[in-house]
Amino acid sequence: MFSRKVLLSVIVATFSTIICTGLAWGADARALLRESENRHRTKTQQYAGELTVVNKDGKVRRKGWKSFREGYAGDARNLIRFTDPPEVKGVGFLSLAKPGKNPDQWLYLPSMKRERRIATQDRDASFVGTDFNYEDMEEFDHEKYKVALQGEKTIDGQPCYVIVATPLESAGKSVYEKKVLYLRKDILYLLREDLYLKGDRQPGKLFFLSDLQNVDGHWVARKWEMHDLKKGSRTTVLLKEVAFDRPQAANRFTLQNLNREGGD
Repeated sequence: MFSRKVLLSVIVATFSTIICTGLAWGADARALLRESENRHRTKTQQYAGELTVVNKDGKVRRKGWKSFREGYAGDARNLIRFTDPPEVKGVGFLSLAKPGKNPDQWLYLPSMKRERRIATQDRDASFVGTDFNYEDMEEFDHEKYKVALQGEKTIDGQPCYVIVATPLESAGKSVYEKKVLYLRKDILYLLREDLYLKGDRQPGKLFFLSDLQNVDGHWVARKWEMHDLKKGSRTTVLLKEVAFDRPQAANRFTLQNLNREGGD
């Protein structure tokens, strides 16, 4: 029989191994997300988006927008301006990231002739009638999450790392309990997110990124799909005229420009 001293040593060693393994997996997840950000960071990005919203009854609505971004992830500044149909033309959205925190966001409505700040309690609201909410419109910043490597899984024929991201309280209120990320192993590019709402054991939304192409030396998914599993609806965004590292107007990412009729 083992002596009590030997048995205690075995228990301590086993416990230490478990703890160290968990820490290593967490560190690996953070390292993977950092490397992904480093690889795909660009000074700027711009594109024209074609949106299709299909509700549970199959009714189709189409929208178009122009998108501009400066910076990346935790320091990103984004401006979106809707171009059609007429009922949303001119609607603008400005998001200014804060590293490790929730961004400041505003929506401009031409009918009001002024911007409206997006309040914390409205982060789960639909973004201009799409299946994206205001939190979904943020650039993913891994510093806002506790992350852990869960394993590997094949998505669309591509081996992926599976990373669980749990929002940190210090980052501010989140719509989601957790996000499960599928990061393509060879290029460390996000292919899918499973989004779990508070208290849910199954994902309430699924976000897919596909039709990957290399543009100006940068990988980009030209097709986005957000599926709302509770509503039974989906929104597809097709990216056109994608360009990276183009100089942006000095005042593009300002409230003054957001409020300028027809400004982009």
